[in-house]
Amino acid sequence: MHCIRVSLSMVCVMLLTPSVFGCDGKVGVSVGQCAPDFTIQSIDGKSYTLSKLRGKIVLLNFWATWCKPCIVEMPSMQKTYLQLSRNQIEMLAVSIDSNEKEIKQFLDHQLQEHLQFPIFFDKGKKISTTFGTYQVPETFIIDKAGRITDKVIGMRDWDDSVIVNYLKLLSK
Repeated sequence: MHCIRVSLSMVCVMLLTPSVFGCDGKVGVSVGQCAPDFTIQSIDGKSYTLSKLRGKIVLLNFWATWCKPCIVEMPSMQKTYLQLSRNQIEMLAVSIDSNEKEIKQFLDHQLQEHLQFPIFFDKGKKISTTFGTYQVPETFIIDKAGRITDKVIGMRDWDDSVIVNYLKLLSK
């Protein structure tokens, strides 16, 4: 099992970062940098802007319908999403598939359960390119101020108690 390593000093710095004022610093996609802002429309038509989610922990997950590890980790993402109140965490699952129809068919016919977190189609791969995503699954954990705290490459068991407690700690 893979775990997210949490440095106590990094958590202390993150907890002392003023979340109300937004992210101060260089914009980029490395840990410690302010996440690039973007707006994207979910499969169900709702518009999301990353900067408007400040005050929440954001899991920005890049995935694809053809990626078996992506599919395997989705139920654990769902459990974590349901376990943590929506005022603490937001999950954005951004598909890098080539067309939106594939995503909708997949969601309607191949998943065992209905996902309650928002699903997006990265048309033209603009957001995944901005974040330098070249393999899936890849997840950026973004703190309440908009700063990237972790970049997770590969599948994770998102409802593992260590990960859930880490996300709870970030949300305080």
